[in-house]
Amino acid sequence: MTSARENTPAQDFFASLFFLAIGAAIIFVGFKINSSPADCGGETMSAGDTCVSYSGSHQTGTNNLDEQKSENSTSANVAFVIGGLVAFVSAWSSVGALRRMSGSSR
Repeated sequence: MTSARENTPAQDFFASLFFLAIGAAIIFVGFKINSSPADCGGETMSAGDTCVSYSGSHQTGTNNLDEQKSENSTSANVAFVIGGLVAFVSAWSSVGALRRMSGSSR
């Protein structure tokens, strides 16, 4: 029977920095979504346009300009929340790893 190898504090610290970068990237994507004009398949929408969504060959929905903007805003907010949580937990984990590395545990 083999026992699991435990990570060193330095490995934990670098892993938490990696996930901190992922959280920051997700937040960046949220800002990009939020600042971009409403688009449909890469084409910028204007008043009177309708965006038709497909899954395979089946139509799954349609959005006008305001609905598409709202959908983009919702997507950006989800990215902000998820990215913020990932960044917060990673930063908290980094602090814990730094404390273990310095030998002081409180």
